[in-house]
Amino acid sequence: MQESPEPRHEFWVGQRVHASGDSQRIGTVKYVGPVEGYSDTWVGVDWDNGEGKHDGSINGVRYFHAKSERSGSFVRAHNLNQGISLLESLESRYKSESTKDEDGISLA
Repeated sequence: MQESPEPRHEFWVGQRVHASGDSQRIGTVKYVGPVEGYSDTWVGVDWDNGEGKHDGSINGVRYFHAKSERSGSFVRAHNLNQGISLLESLESRYKSESTKDEDGISLA
């Protein structure tokens, strides 16, 4: 039996992403490539909520500039999902329980 190949995760600088399993943790890809001292490809993300571990550098090597000292992270591609649509983002941010009740109202 032949094993299926690893799924490809393609990310690019400027892309909006969110953490796998947490669609509320959203950020922007700032770097894609190798990180010295670690194997494989890494994705450098600057998190919107500022909750990262780095400023875009690791072990004295700068890979990108995060907006704050601890808003950036280096993440494996399989731990990220491609960004959500603008509509999904707006609903996630602004739709509350009270507005959900209004969804069925017709203004005709």
